[in-house]
Order: sequence, then C-alpha cells, then structure tokens
Amino acid sequence: MLGRNPLGDLNTPELASPSRFALLKRYLSVQKLKAVFTQSHANRGLERYRRAGITASSSFIARALNILISFLSVPLTVHYLGAERYGVWLTISSLITWMSMTDFGLAGNALVNVLAETSGREDRQGAQQYSASAFWALSGISVVAGVICLTTFRLIPWRAVFRTSAATSTHELQLAIALTLFFFVLNFPLSMQNSIYSAYQDGFLANIWGIGSNSASLVALVFVSRTHGGLPQLVLALSGTRAFIAVINYVYMFRRYDWLLPVPSAVRWQCVQRLFSLGGKYLVTQLASLGIYQSQPMIITQMLGPAKVVIFVVAYKIIALPMDLCFMATQPFISAFGEARARNDWKWIRGAYKNATRASLAFGIPTLLLVALTAKPVIRIWAGAIAVPSDSLICWLSIYSLIGICLMAAGQMMIGLERVNPLAISLVLCALGVIASAIALSPRWGLTGIAFGMAISKVVTFWPIQIREVRRLLRATGDEVPAGA
Repeated sequence: MLGRNPLGDLNTPELASPSRFALLKRYLSVQKLKAVFTQSHANRGLERYRRAGITASSSFIARALNILISFLSVPLTVHYLGAERYGVWLTISSLITWMSMTDFGLAGNALVNVLAETSGREDRQGAQQYSASAFWALSGISVVAGVICLTTFRLIPWRAVFRTSAATSTHELQLAIALTLFFFVLNFPLSMQNSIYSAYQDGFLANIWGIGSNSASLVALVFVSRTHGGLPQLVLALSGTRAFIAVINYVYMFRRYDWLLPVPSAVRWQCVQRLFSLGGKYLVTQLASLGIYQSQPMIITQMLGPAKVVIFVVAYKIIALPMDLCFMATQPFISAFGEARARNDWKWIRGAYKNATRASLAFGIPTLLLVALTAKPVIRIWAGAIAVPSDSLICWLSIYSLIGICLMAAGQMMIGLERVNPLAISLVLCALGVIASAIALSPRWGLTGIAFGMAISKVVTFWPIQIREVRRLLRATGDEVPAGA
C-alpha cells in the first residue's frame, strides 16, 4: 500500500520518542539555560542551594580561565624576560593580589554581611544606605592612598626592595610599580562589585563578568608577549584590562540593582560606623590572609633571591588548586548563611554546613592526591626544568592544602554568621607562624622549610580555634557536629 509507513511495525515508543540528540538540544537550548538562571524555587532553602550551585559552577569556569592565563603566562613570558625579571614580575603579581584584597574590610565580607541581612529583611532603603556609605568611604580612602603613593614613591629604593641587578632597568622597574600603584588606588571604589553580587546570591554574574575580564586580559597578555613587552606592558595587560572591564560592570550592576545606586544623600554615618566596625575585623583577617597566602614571594626574594620565587610560586599554583576549587564551591554559601540567619533558618544552616564539609572532603582529597602525584611532570612540561620542585616541597605543600580543604566550610560559615573574632585570631596567629617560620627555616631548609612552616602553622592555629567555634555554634543550635569536625 502506497500510504503505508514502511517502518510502521517498528514504531516502538523508543523510536517514536525524540532522539537523544534532540532531547539534549532541547535541554541545552537558550530557553532552558535561561530558565536555570532566572527561575527561582518556591522553597527558600532549595533556592539557596540552586543559587550556590550556579555560582560555584560559573566559578569553576572562571577559575579554569584563570588557570589557563597562569599556565600560558609562564611559557609566554619566562623565556624572554629571563629568571630575574620573571621573578620580579611574579613578585609584582603577588603585590597586585595583596592590593586587590586590601579594601579595609568595607567592600568584602562586611558589605556581603550587611546587604545579605537587609535582603533577608527585604529592606531596600537600608541596602542603599549601606551601598552609598561603602562607596563614598572607599572613594575617600582611594584619594588618601593616591596622595600617599605620590608623596612617597620617590623615597623608596625600589631596586633594593626587589634586589634587582643590571638586567632590569631602573626605569622599567619604577614604571611597572607606578602602574601597579595606580590600579591599586583605582581599585578601592571598584571593589564593591563582587560583594554586591554575592550578597544577593547572584555570584554567577560576578563570575560571568570575571570570565569576560580574564578573556580580555588573556588576549592582551598574548599581544604583549608576542611583541616582547616589558614589565609595565604586562601590568597594563592584566590590571589595566581588568580595570576597564570593571568600570563597564559598574554601569550594568547599578542598572540591575537600581535601589543600590550610591547617591551621596543616602550616606548614613551609622552605616559607615557599622561597616568600619565589622570591616575593621575583616581587615585584620585580610591582612592575616595576605601573610598566609601571599607573603612567600617577598620573603623568598629577600632570603633566597628572586630566581627561587619561580619554583615556589609554580609549585604552589599546582598543589593549591584543589583547595582553591573547594573554596570556590563553598564561598557562595557565605551570603546564604547570612540571609538564612536573618530569617532564623538555623536548620538549613546546620544542614548546609554538613553538606559543604562532606562535599569538600569527597572532592578535595582525591583531587589533591592526583595533583600531588603528577605535579613534577606537569611542571616540567609547563614551566621547564628550572621550575621543577623537590619531592619534599610537594609533600608539605600537599599537607598544607589538605588542612585547608578540611576546614574550608568552617571558615565560610563563620564569615556568613559574622563570627569574625575567632576567625581573625586564628588567621593572625597562623600568619605570624607562616612569616616567622619562613624567615627562620628558609636559610637552612630552603623552599621546603617555608612549606613546612606553612603546614604546621595552619594545623596548630586553624584546627583548634575554628573547630571549637563551629562546635559551639552547632551545640547552641541543637545539632550534632558533622563527622571529621
């Protein structure tokens, strides 16, 4: 029969249903992806998990791009810069990281805490007052910092600070540092962006902008390396491009959250006081964190010479990767903890802490073992034989990262619930231990001594102080402490 379907007898439900490719295409369509980002869940607790999951997923993509930039920057720059100039570049990069974190606590977790609290109370007027107070306070700090930099720049012997030889010209070094300081000053009022996105549990938007910023930085880095640009051009490629994207991001952000527009009339002295009070505590934690995570390049430069910085920094970037990934996965819970506290949803807080701890351990430990076992061949391929670390350096850096993975969720919960005092105490003591042990042990044990001091300092400060506070919190809310804590 001409009208009969020759495959009619084979028209089973499996063949009649859409193909797997069609289903995949449907689920990856623009409409479906848009729904994931825009459709909220009626259950508040599940909505927090949804937003945290989206933010963590986008964080991994942003981090992957950061890793790509780090990986590419080594072969792109180390060969034509040479060991000393590349060591200076790594030290300047470390300074840029220091400076990006130094916001006097106003644009970091303090702003996240107060905005998450106003969000939980649905108080938009209060949110604008905190936003305006933070913006204008940071702008004032930017002006003061700029004046200080201008008046003291010529007084600092930069060649002695970086211990450079004739291979690095004075003009090149000073220009690179001047540009670094300029972007440091500019960053103060621009540093609110991630905090505002995080406070409203829209951290994925910050990550999307970060991906765009890092992509532009990568293009600029490739261009500078192809033209064999010096240290100033490298600073412009990374910091300059990111600052330009940050300005565009500001325009978008205040259009999205129009109630946060920082008009001067919304500034309130009580908001400034609370931000400075809470931010001052977070400033202590920031400075301590700089000592823990970013002091090594400067210490190595002074104690062992800039050429040794390459070995340590490259090894640290590899070994600390699992810890960084756990941090990115759990960081979105900070604002969720704060918003849940404003609603007295302590049951969700206890469950979220347990889940975050278990997920960090389940993902972090196997990943860390894999990274530690493959670190030397990966580094040899990536950065060359001059950057390959010793087995003992890899071992102690791995122990240091393992401690960080185990305690990651505890730190995030303490920040979200504004338990800043015990957090600050543990960080300050750890920073003092890291710096003192590096100075004491590096002349005899070299880079291994520095890594050993980092691991021991973290375990004897973080573990007893932070875990004691977590136990106290969970007992106060009537629940048991999760296994391993």
